[in-house]
Amino acid sequence: MQLLEPVQYSGLRQDSVAMDSLKLIFLALLSILSVSEVKATYYRYSISYYEVIPLSDTVAFTPKKSDAIPNKGTGYVKHNALITQEGRVLGHVGGIYFYHGQDVIEDIVTITFSKDMRGIWCASSINLRGLWYMTPDGEADLNNQELAIVGGQGHFRGATGSVYYQRVQSQPQTVFFVTCDIYIPDFLFYGKAIEVDLDQQFKPDSKPQFLHGHGDLMIKGMIATA
Repeated sequence: MQLLEPVQYSGLRQDSVAMDSLKLIFLALLSILSVSEVKATYYRYSISYYEVIPLSDTVAFTPKKSDAIPNKGTGYVKHNALITQEGRVLGHVGGIYFYHGQDVIEDIVTITFSKDMRGIWCASSINLRGLWYMTPDGEADLNNQELAIVGGQGHFRGATGSVYYQRVQSQPQTVFFVTCDIYIPDFLFYGKAIEVDLDQQFKPDSKPQFLHGHGDLMIKGMIATA
């Protein structure tokens, strides 16, 4: 009986076999990726509060050349108090806004929560941007507005979402009821949503701060007077 000698592959043949194996592995990975779907998930916080609009804001800059449209190109500094349903100051919204035209404003502002708040809210902030609309004469805010959430700091880094404004009072100052839907990228809770009562988010030892001189503004169940 004649024994067969083992086949001896040349170096070139061995390289070819290895390359074919790599191709098969690569094709298998492509097949897996083609049927797999990676879904981004978000943790959603819903909060609401009041924003008090001051009677006037500080001018930040003016256009070099005057325009036929009043206020066009004029920028203002915003610093509005934010208060809870029970009237406690929870922070402020600050930044700049400027007029595109007589009745269109662009807001570039940040919500900053008070250091008196606890947990994720303490000194965190949310960045907002969008268009704010006025009456045709540019003298008053429209009753309903919306701005976009375009990031943040602290726990709200990378946040997205929307902020909705509903005017609930015009005199003695304009007051908006604000609702925020804040989305934070998350891969653990798979779309879990929670509604937050901001009045319960203050540190136990914090001293209540109220908006002095405006206690009559924050009335539960107030209706629009505009």
